[in-house]
Amino acid sequence: MVMSWTRGWITPCLIAVIGLAAGCGEAGTDGAEVVAYDELNGWIEDEEDVVIIDVRTPTDYAAGHLQNAINIDLTELMDQSGAVLDGGSALTSVVTDKSTRIVAYCFGWGNDEDFADIAVELGYTSVYRYEGGTDDWATHENYLVIEYASVINWHDAYYPFGDGENYLIDDLPVDWYTGDDPDHPGGHIPGAINIPVELWADADGDPVDGGTAFTGVVAETDAKVVVYCGNWSCGKSLMGVKAAAALGYTNVFRYQGGWEEWIEEGNELTPGEDP
Repeated sequence: MVMSWTRGWITPCLIAVIGLAAGCGEAGTDGAEVVAYDELNGWIEDEEDVVIIDVRTPTDYAAGHLQNAINIDLTELMDQSGAVLDGGSALTSVVTDKSTRIVAYCFGWGNDEDFADIAVELGYTSVYRYEGGTDDWATHENYLVIEYASVINWHDAYYPFGDGENYLIDDLPVDWYTGDDPDHPGGHIPGAINIPVELWADADGDPVDGGTAFTGVVAETDAKVVVYCGNWSCGKSLMGVKAAAALGYTNVFRYQGGWEEWIEEGNELTPGEDP
């Protein structure tokens, strides 16, 4: 496999390693097939034994990745000439079963094909690539997950979020947000606006009542919106980002660690209502 220098070997890419139930179609054993957005999103939505591996830089990964992705920097897998590094252990140590279905994608700039070639070379027999990448993903009213490292940098840059272009949304109950619930560690991330998710999203993440509880606060559909709830196991933030994306917001992020990770990282919560 000879890598195309014109594509730029260090261009960040993203892969999803997916073990799927039968019936979704089979990839060939002599190369990668292309998977469209609808099918890839369906695999993720249906929770089809999906392992997602982001092979961009850690910084790009932290800034926004697909749900449940983990990070393996592409430069750990191959060198500038396209040669596989260390027998491909960056991939094989994570995905040990080479019959696992693999979907490779990046920003839509072509490095998904490079990664897919390496996966085939390493003996993976069910390799796909999402050639539209994150550029295409963004056109389909979907969200990305943002990591703490990017949340704190963004928060420090824009707090107290008065510019009308950046919104931090706490979608927990009001008395949790204010700290008035005696059975709950009270307060919210400084600068967050409280919109209880039940007011604008149902359990499936579909908007309710036209989403007016949300749209009445966030008027600009291209604003950066970060939604959080309690912690990694809290599903309210997932309901919120799905509904926000369905309402036409194009820059939506789920901060899955929530206020619990915020505290673990040495920060404090703010009680009461923000001005």
